Amino acid sequence: MDEDERRARLEALYAAHAPEVLVYARRRADQATAADVLSDVFVVAWRRLDDVPPDALPWLLGCARRALLNYQRADRRRSRLVVRVTANTPGTPLSVEPREHRLVQALAMLKERDREVLLLTAWEGLTTRQAARVLGCSPQALKVRAHRARRRLADALLAVDTPTPLTMEACND
Repeated sequence: MDEDERRARLEALYAAHAPEVLVYARRRADQATAADVLSDVFVVAWRRLDDVPPDALPWLLGCARRALLNYQRADRRRSRLVVRVTANTPGTPLSVEPREHRLVQALAMLKERDREVLLLTAWEGLTTRQAARVLGCSPQALKVRAHRARRRLADALLAVDTPTPLTMEACND
C-alpha cells in the first residue's frame, strides 16, 4: 500500500469510527483525556495500519482501552508524586532525622542540575546508564557530572557546618 492509499484508509477509519471511539473514551474519562485517547488511538492505527482488521471498531476500542489504562496509571503516579513532594516542601516540616537536616540544607544550596544527578543515582538507586538515559546524556558525561556534583555537595556541607560570622550590619538589626 503506498502512502496515498494509507492516508486514505486512515481518513476513512477516522471518519467512520472517531465518534464512537470518542464516546467510548468520554464514558470513562474527562473530556480532555478522551480527546487525547482519541488522538492516541489513531496514531496507533496509523503506525499499525496493516494490522487493522476489516471490522476495525473492536480493534480501535481495544486501543482506546489500553490508552485509557495508560492514562489512569500515569494519573496514579502523578498523585503519588504530589503526595511525596508536598510532604517535603519547604513550607512543611521535612521528614528527616536531625543529622540528615544538614544534608537537606546542603542539597537545597545546589543547582537543580547537580541535585538531580545526585538524587537519581543515590536516592532513586539508578545505575549510571539509567540515570544518563533519564538526563539525556552519555554514561561518561553522567560520571563527570556526578563527580562535580559530589564535590559541590561536599562544599555545601562544609558551608552548612561553618557558622556564619556576625557582621556589623547584623548587630545593628
